[in-house]
Amino acid sequence: MKRVLSHSLLIGLCMVAPSLSAQQVPDSLNMVSNGSFEELEGKLRRLGGIESAKGWNSPTAARADLFSESIDANSPAYAPKNAMGFQSALSGINYAGVRWYSYMDKEPRSYLQVKFKKMLKKGQKYCVSYYVSLGELSKYSSDNLSAYVSRMVVNKKDEASLTYEAQVPLLRTKVYDDMEGWQGVCGVYEAKGDEQYLIIGNFAPTAKVNAGKTKRPRGEVRPQQASAYFYIDDVAVTPIKLMSECSCDQIDKDKSEYIYGRKVANSPGMKPTDRVDRSVVYFKRFAKGIDPSMKAQMDTLASVLKANPGIKVKLTGNTDQVEVERASMRPELADLDKERAESVKAYLVEAGVGADRISVAGNKGNQPAVEEGDEISMSQNRRVEVDVAP
Repeated sequence: MKRVLSHSLLIGLCMVAPSLSAQQVPDSLNMVSNGSFEELEGKLRRLGGIESAKGWNSPTAARADLFSESIDANSPAYAPKNAMGFQSALSGINYAGVRWYSYMDKEPRSYLQVKFKKMLKKGQKYCVSYYVSLGELSKYSSDNLSAYVSRMVVNKKDEASLTYEAQVPLLRTKVYDDMEGWQGVCGVYEAKGDEQYLIIGNFAPTAKVNAGKTKRPRGEVRPQQASAYFYIDDVAVTPIKLMSECSCDQIDKDKSEYIYGRKVANSPGMKPTDRVDRSVVYFKRFAKGIDPSMKAQMDTLASVLKANPGIKVKLTGNTDQVEVERASMRPELADLDKERAESVKAYLVEAGVGADRISVAGNKGNQPAVEEGDEISMSQNRRVEVDVAP
């Protein structure tokens, strides 16, 4: 095995005051390619498929996972509901996952490894950040969230933990335990020169890991596992001048709510008007903009309308019960239903559909698609329905 300790430094990552989101880092500045795991190579079918994400791999034999909304819903690697819990991606439709801690080391830890776009510069400070969400089927939470920066690739053939000596900030003992939102993790690394690789995972000896007990979320009936498993999204390594430039935040729970993704099968012989009538656009909670996961559906709708200029449509926006109740305290949400319809109209107009062919309306939460109050059911009510207008 190659020795890398003499050429590497372990950096600890800490949760700090909100001011920077990794989602706001331009790709041109991010030293990590495919930091949100959206670019895929090959087919993703099962757990352990991190290498399906372009540029990513695992440095040990215990393979990290990749989850996606684009694969079969019955796969354990599907998102949002999968073998480790329930979570939608922070960005796009994909995210990674690693086992951070296992009770009495019964299961091996896993890690994420990626090569930088180019070598780091000596003396340059870099903000290293990523976001985590604890899987609902984790019986434990964990601390020691950190990253390893190396000149050489790490390629261990066994499943042993990477327990290197860490230089970590005081907040490395912060226990990450949020199962609903995404917690920001970040820290500053000053390059020694020519570092080429980043590894994300738990590098502390098991005896020094603080593991908290968790409660199985309400509505989850599957048994929890004796481990701490974290979903990971939006990895970024960005050059900075000041330490204050590197901070990260906790993404509000409501901003990472599940977006419903109904798959509609359209037969080749279906009439254009029927295809339009079957269209529904879904939204994350409190969001009025078109989510990236809806782009393909929106593009298809626009194509059908452009190919059939005689079709006019009515767009009707809807909200779920939580949004209706919150609007009494947040006036800016009062017209969320109609604003969603306006967003869909704007998208179609920009795609080349005449604005005079589109009318908009709002139903508030008066006509729910589903009456039940669980999250999956309510996600079906955050929608814009598309109807052929007379």
